[in-house]
Amino acid sequence: MNVNFAEFIRERNEALASLDEARIRAYARKYNSWVPDHPETFWRAVHKAITAIPELPLELRRKSKAWLEARGSQPWGDS
Repeated sequence: MNVNFAEFIRERNEALASLDEARIRAYARKYNSWVPDHPETFWRAVHKAITAIPELPLELRRKSKAWLEARGSQPWGDS
């Protein structure tokens, strides 16, 4: 698969920022990426990823950090 890196990053950021499960899963399928089936694990992975991407809006990263902390998990980034 020949992937345009800028397009890959743009699509990733848009999918994650949407917080739309179907859109995130479609993105993962497109790029042959594994995503967890279990809902709690899926959302934990999504929110961890969001906190690790500094190009995403700070408010979104902070909300993801709060979501993780409310469930006893730590963010990956410094949101």
